[in-house]
Amino acid sequence: MANIRTRLSLVEYGAPVDLSGAIVDAIGVDRIKANNLLTEAGNRAALNLRLNYNPIRVDAKGTRAIDFAGLIRLAPSLELEIAPKFLGLDDTDAVWREDFFFLSTLSRHGRLLAAERLSASGGAPRDLSTLVARSITSMYEALKRRPLRSYRRVREADFFIDGDPDPVDLIFPSPEGFEQDLIRFDRKNGWNGDIVAAAKELLPEVSDPSAASSLMRLIEDLSPQNTSANRHKSIPARHRAWKPLHELSIDVLGGLGLNYKQGQAHAPGYLVDTWRVWEDLVAVAARLGFGRNTVVHQRGYPLGTRTKVSSGAVSKLSVYPDCVIEPDGARSRMLLDAKYKGHVEKGQLRISEADIYEALAFSKATGCNLVVLAYPAQPGGALQPVGTCMVFEKAVVDAVQIVGVQIESRLISKTGALKVFADNMAMGVGNAFT
Repeated sequence: MANIRTRLSLVEYGAPVDLSGAIVDAIGVDRIKANNLLTEAGNRAALNLRLNYNPIRVDAKGTRAIDFAGLIRLAPSLELEIAPKFLGLDDTDAVWREDFFFLSTLSRHGRLLAAERLSASGGAPRDLSTLVARSITSMYEALKRRPLRSYRRVREADFFIDGDPDPVDLIFPSPEGFEQDLIRFDRKNGWNGDIVAAAKELLPEVSDPSAASSLMRLIEDLSPQNTSANRHKSIPARHRAWKPLHELSIDVLGGLGLNYKQGQAHAPGYLVDTWRVWEDLVAVAARLGFGRNTVVHQRGYPLGTRTKVSSGAVSKLSVYPDCVIEPDGARSRMLLDAKYKGHVEKGQLRISEADIYEALAFSKATGCNLVVLAYPAQPGGALQPVGTCMVFEKAVVDAVQIVGVQIESRLISKTGALKVFADNMAMGVGNAFT
């Protein structure tokens, strides 16, 4: 009999839901045990995301999830999915899950998000599989001049003595030659095996001919690989440049590099810091929309100094805005900073005071008087074209202008939507002060 899984759902920062009752009905435990399952899942999420608090809150009003999204198992046949607040839940269409896995996979791998190589390689990627494939092959091309090689002990037969043969074999060799133990230093190892396996996994999913050809060249270049996988063994320090490529390959093999499919993502789960996903999306969209050479990403700017009274030591006090967008002739210099929460959680659509104060600090440090604060649009309203910017509030402090915008991100996993998001966001941000 097939193992039937039950999936419960929450929206990040949403109203409390009686999940304990749903768990009681699903697996027949009492309510105390159900609450414990939720609390334990929250503790695992906190450990995974390095949070110092439990992000799953259980009380008399129900269960809420804060500061994270993803999929986590509660019991052998019971899973809990938490949708990001900017995607919401749709009972009739699982497209939000496609969007979530698209964004979280991109965010986890900075090379995918940056995508500098892709902007000049035939237009926007058609889908996530193509984007992952192009990233894997471009990363490999950049690294292959310094191959990922390791030592391995092998036993081979040859009439040319190159290792340590058995003395008896010297007198009675086999038809293939003398059996001998050798130490090889080559590319046949588990790490390269994972990369090849990931490329083979991607190949049937990729419809773009150039991306498919690049995957086939990678497979031919690294094959054959018949060693056991090294998924839990660290890449040697001398080859640390290969680590991002290997990690991406492991995610592909785990089903996380392709489009979301019901039932393929199970415990230990797939969890992300939602604020980081949003911040990364805004950064890549700025690069793609405004141009890579006009965007300065998270550079430190001196704001002042701080002095330690006990020792008299003086150190710089710096701030790090997400993006400084340099002028291009038709557009003035401006700051773009991604904000995730604080403007609608209490039912009010407004820029929080904390965000205004931080914007003023950014303005003073950079000498830029135009600041755009980019928040994710909430899913309750009518669906807008992906990347559409909606100004909801403006604040003026002396010469500094601060504009809060909500940006639509639903349906970003559709074909070519990442480029559309970037173009629409760039246009909206550029027009925010007009």
